[in-house]
Amino acid sequence: MSKQTFTTLDYETPQDSGVLSASPMLGGSIVLILLSGVVGWQVIRQRRSLKVTQGLGSQKSTENAADIPPRFTQALQWIAYAKEQERSQHYEAAIATYNRGLSDHPDDFRLWHERGLALAKLQRFEAAITSYDRAYALQPKQRDLAHERGDALLQLERYEEAIASLDTFLRYNPGNAHVLTDRGYAYCQLDRPEEALQSFNQVLTTERRDRNSLIRARYYQIEALRQLRQFEAALRSSQEAMKQHSEEFFKTQHDALRRQIADD
Repeated sequence: MSKQTFTTLDYETPQDSGVLSASPMLGGSIVLILLSGVVGWQVIRQRRSLKVTQGLGSQKSTENAADIPPRFTQALQWIAYAKEQERSQHYEAAIATYNRGLSDHPDDFRLWHERGLALAKLQRFEAAITSYDRAYALQPKQRDLAHERGDALLQLERYEEAIASLDTFLRYNPGNAHVLTDRGYAYCQLDRPEEALQSFNQVLTTERRDRNSLIRARYYQIEALRQLRQFEAALRSSQEAMKQHSEEFFKTQHDALRRQIADD
């Protein structure tokens, strides 16, 4: 789908880093922490064993052999090992680890899910979506998969599909400020300010909201109001934004809006 421009005033927009944020599932996180220690000990033990068996052999061959992970028997062990690689920013190696785990556990949705997250970190969004879809087919009630799939679709500028995926998440968690902001942003890019406003207004009136979502929702709410030529409402919102936030772009936005009103 080609991108439709949502016209903005002539100034720099706030960073849209929130669009990308992945939200790994909480389920199994405690188990992963415990397994990380077990996996770490297994790797250390393997390396010690390699040094003993190879004696005074080539140091290079020892190091190469030590890079080979143990043969795990559980999916969570593969995940814990891959997470250690990700923490060292060895994402390609982590993906290879997930692939090895999937060769033994092809129907484990957690492996598919984590593999998708790692692919997204490398900006390989098409492959990430494929991985998310495999996970979702195995566990269709996992709401975070719909959110992360929506994030990847936003990056690919496939906004209609992104909205559908984010709406799936919102059926389970209707007040999530981050997802509502992403949904509104997608409507902005489709030049549909009325629907965008619905999402942004919900973020601005909810009590459970993070600062990044609040700032982005306020900024794009003002833009949507301006797009609808609701200038007085847009001006009031920009004045409120300057009271609440110190970001310079709100003042720039406010001044540009006042000039547009004067010239209209």
